Amino acid sequence: MPLAPLNRHSMHHQPFAAACLAALVCCSAWCELARADDPPCAAPVGSFDTPDDAFGVFVAGRVAYVADQETGIQIIDVSNATSPTHLGSYNTPGSAVSVEVVGNVAFVADGSFGLQLIDVSDPAAPVLLGSLNTPNIARWVRVSGNLAFVADSSSGLQIIDVADPNAPVLLGSFDTPGSAYGVDVVGDIACIADNQFGLQIIDVSDPKSPLRLGAFDTPGSAYAVACAGHLVYLADYQAGLQIIDISDPKAPELVGSYDTDGYAYGVSVVGSLAYIADSSSGLLVLDVSDPAAPAVLGHYDSPGYAQGVSVHGNLAYLADYDFGLQIVDVTACPQCPVDLDGSGDLSPLDFLAFVDLFAAEDPGADCDQDHAYTLFDFLCFVNRYNQGC
Repeated sequence: MPLAPLNRHSMHHQPFAAACLAALVCCSAWCELARADDPPCAAPVGSFDTPDDAFGVFVAGRVAYVADQETGIQIIDVSNATSPTHLGSYNTPGSAVSVEVVGNVAFVADGSFGLQLIDVSDPAAPVLLGSLNTPNIARWVRVSGNLAFVADSSSGLQIIDVADPNAPVLLGSFDTPGSAYGVDVVGDIACIADNQFGLQIIDVSDPKSPLRLGAFDTPGSAYAVACAGHLVYLADYQAGLQIIDISDPKAPELVGSYDTDGYAYGVSVVGSLAYIADSSSGLLVLDVSDPAAPAVLGHYDSPGYAQGVSVHGNLAYLADYDFGLQIVDVTACPQCPVDLDGSGDLSPLDFLAFVDLFAAEDPGADCDQDHAYTLFDFLCFVNRYNQGC
């Protein structure tokens, strides 16, 4: 049976609600016993402490490639997630901050040394194939077909032909108004996380002559971007996650947002879930099935400062800065934001689970997203519970 809808103005007229909340608090100990065997959402399973500061991560098959700044790329066997092992490394000349692997080639955004292309067919002995020194500081790389798109700080977007990885060739560029930190590509459109100038939308159908289609000025500083269909997800630093509709790239519109507790550095989207690398707040898992109202599903407070995230199957891989690679099991994250016990059904156990999160001041209990833990979060949860999944 649905509970009576609650709001801030009616709370003084809801004695049942107060009694219900008191009962939940009294029963929280029993709840712990009843759910003792339930796995937490976003639970750490393994880690590997890289020699420098992990900034970016890409996972292909059973191997994780970590952009480890001053020590280049670190190649890690993650076939056993609980005990990852080092396979090899390649010390790039610059500061490796982003990596993507296609086939046997690792494409590395290497700071002031531009784009590095490395043969990783033998992970124990990687070999440099070629490189291209971009005009500024390469911060991110995305590969699509035979093209590598590099976010090159104050030089904007660089488009590089990598059909021959031994001899990459610059085809074209677009100087964005800000400082390009991240890039993703969907079809003939490149989406740029342009720091203080938010989202820049570039037509790259002719890579020799890219053109700006539109832009959206976000409230924070756009650091990373992930495209999923007509929606763009921006890690907007102090303004958390911003979700923008680019159905009409000339007139993008804000659909929704979520103000994270930390500073959103990285974002990865898989299906209806968004994974945020939220610096000192670690990993945040959001349900974005309704992009207008993102909701927390899970949270893992990693030991370092989460900079980047890659999701492969039921595992999330965090580039956790001075704590290297963190591997997080996200199997138990519920697909419904109020199904907190992960049972697939709504029941009183979900209320008891909410009490636990509230007592721990976990972001999953900050239902009204005001970064405070008050009675209003309970009222918000009741209303969402009534709406169902």
